[in-house]
Amino acid sequence: MNEPWGISGPAFAWLYGICAVAPIVLAVVHELWLRRDTGARTVPGLHHLAALAGGVERVTDTVVAGLLERNLLRPDGRGLLHPIRPVPADQFERAVVSLVPGIGIGLRDLRAKTARHDVVRELRADLEQRGLFVHERRRRKGWQYAIAAYVAVFALGIARLANAVPLKRPVGALVVLLIVAAGASGLAVWRQRPERSGRATAAGGLALHYGDWDRGLGRTTAGRVALHGLGAFPDPVVVGALSKTGVFARTASTCGGGASYAVGSSCGGGASSSCGGGSSCGGGGGGGCGG
Repeated sequence: MNEPWGISGPAFAWLYGICAVAPIVLAVVHELWLRRDTGARTVPGLHHLAALAGGVERVTDTVVAGLLERNLLRPDGRGLLHPIRPVPADQFERAVVSLVPGIGIGLRDLRAKTARHDVVRELRADLEQRGLFVHERRRRKGWQYAIAAYVAVFALGIARLANAVPLKRPVGALVVLLIVAAGASGLAVWRQRPERSGRATAAGGLALHYGDWDRGLGRTTAGRVALHGLGAFPDPVVVGALSKTGVFARTASTCGGGASYAVGSSCGGGASSSCGGGSSCGGGGGGGCGG
């Protein structure tokens, strides 16, 4: 029998093709399983709700909205946030305020720092434990196993190629499969990167829309921001200022006289300030913006 390794080229190509796609298929199935509906429907509070609606960045936005409403944070004309004493009692608010230096900080940087804070890590772990968030460590582990499998698959293909070339056997199909395996391993490397925002499971999505949580939250400023993003903050001047240092989704809200507005549009109902990123914060203009 003159076949390399005792197996013909076509037979090896079929087997190698299965090996080239199996790891990524299994990793995808594993991630889909982690996203399944676990049956959980209870959302404990406002910050859990914000995380389900927009990831951990939305938690920061929700806290910032509450602090702005109570004048415990102040945005300047550049969109930088500045702390105002006293220090709040809520642990999430304390965490955010502790990350705001006296010289101010942009919303994007504040989101990044808050996402790494222990209080937000604990919130995310609680959501994972409840089955409302995809368990990030398990998700990444599945893709890491796929990467390890592709190392072995790629080594096998190179060994077969090195054996077949001196024997002048056709290697076109094997080269194509090696390229496929390399591409799949690259995808696995990309997918195993940590997701900073987190991702709701199917149960988390259902809990957000139909689950057990206080619907009265949606009528508060912080609740509207938790559900719809900082674009729902009722003061368009503040929205315009913050949009300079942090991107957030456009959303309809109330803008003077009951008219609806979106970030980047003009306020209706006779309001003179612009809702867009070009708005300036005047001293004492009623928008909570200072110097």
